[in-house]
Order: sequence, then structure tokens, then C-alpha cells
Amino acid sequence: MLEELRWKTSVSATCLHTAVCRARGMEAADAALAAAVTPAADALIVELNAAGWPTPAVLEELTSLAAEIDNNRELVSRVIARLRLSIADVAFPVRVAGAIADLEAAVRRTQPQLAEELPARIRPIREQWEARAPGMLIEIARLTDPMIVPQAAEIVLVSPYVGGHGLAHAAQNRVTLEAVLFNPLPKLPEVVRLAWLISQLNADLPMLTDVLPARRSLAAMKLAMIAPVLAAAEAVELGQCDEAAVTGALRAWQPQSNAEQTAATIWSWWQAWMEHPTRWPVAVAALEQMLTKDI
Repeated sequence: MLEELRWKTSVSATCLHTAVCRARGMEAADAALAAAVTPAADALIVELNAAGWPTPAVLEELTSLAAEIDNNRELVSRVIARLRLSIADVAFPVRVAGAIADLEAAVRRTQPQLAEELPARIRPIREQWEARAPGMLIEIARLTDPMIVPQAAEIVLVSPYVGGHGLAHAAQNRVTLEAVLFNPLPKLPEVVRLAWLISQLNADLPMLTDVLPARRSLAAMKLAMIAPVLAAAEAVELGQCDEAAVTGALRAWQPQSNAEQTAATIWSWWQAWMEHPTRWPVAVAALEQMLTKDI
């Protein structure tokens, strides 16, 4: 069960988060912000593509580490080592670090008070979390496996770009979350999204990677945890858990997915799990197989 939760903000992670959203084709909530930072974000994406690196994965890894590494060259070097990226030209890491610096400058020009404003965004989501999350986490563990909820995690709040978005970084036991000041979807509060993200942080445990390779287990857990998190939210009167709610969560949390078809599969799988629970890792692997057949 979660015993330690650290909250922090990061300007650097905010900047890289904008590039992640651009690379994923996500629409900005603020057109003026998008216009100001898009050239620099796209330039960074161009540099990563030129290096031949998996751009979205690299950007997500950069974002996950940005809150703890200030130097951009060191940040790029760490990601190269972690992802075992090949370097065809020794200039690539320097150029990527420079592109990150340019993106940071563009964001700071557009939001000059960002470093001062971000900490004020912690309180609303933290108060919601402390009021409802303990009950949700107990229910998530009961519905799945006690090992699913991590013992410690870090929440890095970033300035909103999409208007509600987040990423789980299992390797760092860290979540990046857009610090919105209100719930964009009243029927799906952001605290529920946060519980969903935290529930993915143990996706790299051997209990799961022994059944599915690490990359596949991470992807599978994103979808497998939607129904139990919604069920936990329903238990603390924060939402509903039915097929329509699963569809809504997919649209909000995984906007690239075929929401209706995927939700139908997840709901069928969840109903089967509730009637005949087995081992959670086996169930996650079964869901992945079901979804693969649907493609």
C-alpha cells in the first residue's frame, strides 16, 4: 500500500511535456500557448527523428527525468543510456540538448511566472487526493492484487497543455500530471486519473514481466487498470463503473484508442474477472490477447 507520496513541480518537465503532447498529436487547450511553443517543440521532434530515435518514447523518458536533472546534456545522456539508443553522429546529443534549451526558453517567454505559479497548483489536487484516495487505493488493491499499489511514488505537476493529461513512469515510480485547477470532466475527476496513473507504477514488477515483456506489460496495464480504478472511484462516490464510464475514461485518458470497441472488450473482460478471478498478471495478459485479436 502507498506509504509515501511526494509532490513537486517542474518547469523543465512542463516544457518537455508540451513536446510529448505535440509528438502524440494532442490538441492544445490554449491556442496562444500552442502557437508560441510549437516551433521549438517541433524543432526538438525533428532533431530526435534525425537521430533515428523512437521520438515519443524518448520524449516521455526525458520528461520523466527532467524533474531531477537540471543539465540538459546530462539529461540527454541519461536517456541515451537508459533506452540504449544508438548514436550515429556524436553531434546528435548536443543538438538535442540545445533543442531542449530552446523549448525551455520559448515556454519561459510565454509563461514568465511559471516557476512561481506552479507550486500554487499543488494544493487543489492534493486536497482532493488526501480526501478520497486512501479508500480508492484500498479498493484497487482488493479488486486486483495487493502488489499493484506501489509503496512510494512521486507526483510531478506540470502546467496544463491539453487541459487534463498525465503519464506514468514506472522505472522512476513517478507520475507527470497536468495541474489543472478544476475538473474538465465533472463525472471523471482528475483525482481518479491520478489513481489510474499511480496504479500503473508497478507494471515493471517481475510478477507482471514474467508473464508479459516489460514494454507490453506497461501498455497492457494502462488498459487493464481502467475498470478497477473506476470501480474504486464508484466505491468512494467519485464516479461510476460501467461500460459507458470505461468508454469515457478511454476518450479522456487514452485519446488515440478506438474507445467504443476497446471499452466493450475491457468491460467483457472485467465482468469475467469479477465472476472468476485468477491471478492478476494472468488476467492482464488475457486482456492484452483479447485486445490484440480486436485489431
